[in-house]
Amino acid sequence: MVKVGLLFCGTFLGLSVAAFAADGESCGQNYWPGTLPEHAVDSVSASHLQSFLDTAPIIDGIKFQVTRKGSELWLDVVSYPGDVTALASIRTIFIIGRVVKPEYSKLVLADKTEGEFQISYRDLHAIGCQFVWGVQGRGQNPIALNRDLTDALRYYPSGQRVAPAFTGSLLGDSSIMLNTLNNVVYPQWLFKTVEIK
Repeated sequence: MVKVGLLFCGTFLGLSVAAFAADGESCGQNYWPGTLPEHAVDSVSASHLQSFLDTAPIIDGIKFQVTRKGSELWLDVVSYPGDVTALASIRTIFIIGRVVKPEYSKLVLADKTEGEFQISYRDLHAIGCQFVWGVQGRGQNPIALNRDLTDALRYYPSGQRVAPAFTGSLLGDSSIMLNTLNNVVYPQWLFKTVEIK
C-alpha cells in the first residue's frame, strides 16, 4: 500500500513538473510560472484572440477589435470604461504576449485602419512570459515589464524606435518609459479616437 502510494505520488509530481515545464517551454529563461488556468502560455490561438478579449474578466470591460493582416495581429481599442486606468490597456498587451500562440510575427497597435506602433512576437512573448496577473507576489515587476515594452516598441511601419534610447539608469529609463507612454503611446493609440464610456 505504501509503495503504491509513493509510486502514485511520484508519478503525480512527475506529471506536474512536466506540465509546468511544457507550459513555459517557449519562454525559455523568461518563464515565470503562473498559478491559474488563464496563465497558461501559448493557450489561445490567434484566431480566437477576439473571443478571449471579449470574455476574459481581466480585460476590465475594455472593448478591442482584433484584425489579422497577413502575419500581423492588429489591436484597436474601440471603447474604454471611464473608471479603468490607462495602464490596463498595457496589461492587455502583456497578456497577449503570454497566452497567444506563436502564430503571428508582430502585434500592431492600431487606430481603426491605421497602424501606429508595433512590437515583434519575439519581444512581446519574452515580456508576456514574465507577466502573471491576479496573484499577489507572482511574476516580474510590472514597472520592469513596462520599461521592456517601451524599449521594444517601434513605430509602424517604419520600425523606428518610439522611446529615446535607454541609458541603463533605472530611474532614467523609468522616466523615459513614463514619458513615452503618457505623451506618445496613449495619445496616439489609446485616446486618439476611442470612445470613453
